[in-house]
Formats: sequence, C-alpha cells, structure tokens
Amino acid sequence: MRTAILKPPDSSSQPLSADQAWDEAFRRVESYLVAHHLESRVQLNYLATEVIRDARTRASAEPALAPVVAAMQVLQLRIGAWFARAGNVGDWSDERVRARARLALLTAELPEHCADLFLATGPVPPQLAAALAAGALEPGPKLHLSSMPPAPLEFGFADPVQSARPGRSGWTRLREAASWLLALGLFGAAWAASH
Repeated sequence: MRTAILKPPDSSSQPLSADQAWDEAFRRVESYLVAHHLESRVQLNYLATEVIRDARTRASAEPALAPVVAAMQVLQLRIGAWFARAGNVGDWSDERVRARARLALLTAELPEHCADLFLATGPVPPQLAAALAAGALEPGPKLHLSSMPPAPLEFGFADPVQSARPGRSGWTRLREAASWLLALGLFGAAWAASH
C-alpha cells in the first residue's frame, strides 16, 4: 500500500485562483487584527468579512489590484478612520502616527476589554477616547536644573592617579615587569615553535 504525500502548492509556480487569493486576503486581515490583540473569533470573523466585502468592491473598480493589497488598504483606511473618530490627530499615512495609535490601543487594553468597540462604525465613547488619549507618549522627560552635585563615576578598575602613588614599593613594580616579560616570552616561544 502506497501513501501519497501531499505537498502544499508552490506559490511561485502557479498563480492563485480568485477564490484562493481572497481566502489568503481574509487570513491576512484576520492575522493583522489578531496582532492588534483582538481575540474574539466572532468579532474577528465579522470584521474580516466586512473588510473583504469592501475590498472586493474596491477591487472590482480597480481590477489590477491584488486581493491582499486591496484588503490591507481597506483595513488601514478603516483603522485610520476609527482612530480619527477616537480623537487621534495626525496624518494616518505617517508610520509614526500609526505606531503611536497602536501603542495607545495597547495601553488602553481596548481589544481585551471592549472588543465590540474596536473598529465599530458608530461614534467612539468618550471614556474610550480619553483612555486612548491617555496612552499617548510624551517626547521625553522635562529637564529641570538641579543644585545637587554629580556623583563620581566608578568603573571598577584602578585609578591611574592612585597607581602612581609614591608609597608603592619597588618589589611591586619588579613583579609587574617580570610578569609582563614572562607573558611576552611565552608568546614569543609559542610563535617560534609554530614557525
């Protein structure tokens, strides 16, 4: 009895059919939403289906547009519109604005607690908009002048000022010189033996 080994189709050898391409677009949209910590399977399916429906409409107007590209463009536009309704200021095409908005989304823990509000078409509740605004990052700490003197830095090795102390004995210097000569002699002997 022979067993057949099924190999996944090589995407470089044959183009995807239209249905396979839209299935791939659906999976990509779903994965992107999961990356935004949306865990509800029902909500994921609902949002991904809506995005694919809008992407199919967009792709019918632009036939050269691949399904995955159309779906991701629709999803980005929808997320940008939702953040704009939530009070996010800035140009959504700017990567820094998108990164700040995603970070605010994570700090507000919206998808874990209010999954039904994420990407909803209605107005964003004021408490949610406030939570998203509170998650915005400030550029850095404000600098204030201080009268406190800085602490000296300690690096864990001997200070050159201390090593040049006059109280150092001659035997210590002689031992240091002898150890250096010994080390150099061993390296020289190893080199002579290898050549």
